[in-house]
Amino acid sequence: MRLTRTRRKFGCEVNITPLIDIVFLLIIFSMMVSQFTKLQVEKLLLPEAHSGRDPRGGADGRIVVNVMPTGRIVVSGRRRSAESLVGLLAVEAEQRGAGNVCVVIRSDRRTPWAAVGPILQACAAKQIARVKVAVRPPGETAQP
Repeated sequence: MRLTRTRRKFGCEVNITPLIDIVFLLIIFSMMVSQFTKLQVEKLLLPEAHSGRDPRGGADGRIVVNVMPTGRIVVSGRRRSAESLVGLLAVEAEQRGAGNVCVVIRSDRRTPWAAVGPILQACAAKQIARVKVAVRPPGETAQP
C-alpha cells in the first residue's frame, strides 16, 4: 500500500482591492481640491507688475478676495458686501490669530481704487499684516 503525500502549496497572493480603493479615494480627493481652488479664483484681468514674488504655497489661513471691475466683492464664489467682508476678517483674525491670516486681493485692472481701499483699511483695522495683491508678469496671458 502506497501512501501518497499531498504536496502543500505555499504561495503568496497579493490582494489589490485595498490598493484600488485607495487610488479611487485619491482621485476623488484631487478632484474635490481642484474644484475648491477654482471657487476662490474669478476670471479677472489682473494688473501687470515688473517685479514681485510668487505667493504660492502656504495656503493655510489664506483668504482670496476678488474685486470685480464694478467694485463687487467675491470671496469663495459668494458675493459679499464690504461690511460682511469686515465681519469675515474679524472672525478669521479671532479664530486663527491676526498673524496667521493672509489676505490675497485679486482686483481687475479696471477696478477703481475706491473699491480696493476699504479692503486694505479693514485688514489694518483687524491688524492683519499679511496682505498681498495678485498681479501678472508683463506679456503673460490674462487667464487667472
